[in-house]
Amino acid sequence: MIIRAAILSIPQYDEQAIAAVQALLQATSSDIYVVRTESVDGQRYWVEEVLRRWCDEEELDLILTIGATMPAAGPSGMENTPEATATILERQLPGFSEVMRQSAGEETTLAYLDRGVAGIRGRTLIVNLPAGAAPAHLFLEAIAELLMPTVLHLNNNSEAPTLAEQLQFDGMGATQPAEQPPASAGQTTPDGTQPTGRTQKPLDPAEFAEFLQRNSSSTSKDE
Repeated sequence: MIIRAAILSIPQYDEQAIAAVQALLQATSSDIYVVRTESVDGQRYWVEEVLRRWCDEEELDLILTIGATMPAAGPSGMENTPEATATILERQLPGFSEVMRQSAGEETTLAYLDRGVAGIRGRTLIVNLPAGAAPAHLFLEAIAELLMPTVLHLNNNSEAPTLAEQLQFDGMGATQPAEQPPASAGQTTPDGTQPTGRTQKPLDPAEFAEFLQRNSSSTSKDE
């Protein structure tokens, strides 16, 4: 599936950060195409307007914002990308922000100051990234492999992977990566060989006689 993506830099056009993000997207999947890169002033309503237009009118699959995600004084008009994004989102994806901060936190604890959010509007995935080429790249790297599966789900694509397909329950409260079910009797495996499965041990006459003797002795004692 082709993913049409856009990058919005806030509050000014950060050429290095945009280039870093774009390069990572292309390295992640050849099916991701950045069709638009723009910048907008940090005014909250302008950010909201661009995001709405890209989602509702241009129907882009993926929008990445860069910048204006750090702490600021409550009344301040700065660093308000998370608030602008949250206003237009219809569904939240908190796991994205959690894993980005956790991953970047291994490099610097300042990563936990980032207030970026992620979520869905219509069929569009929106993710906030921090300002700067290195931070934006580091945060995006943590969730890059989730972009395609998410967009597949948003488009009800039959190839969208699920947790149930990725994990299996072992009956003891633990999970492990799912394996392909073994071939049944008479079938061949993908490499053309017969399935091994459980082999039947041939009956040993001496062992069988010993078993009968033990069983007879046990019965006599019970009587």
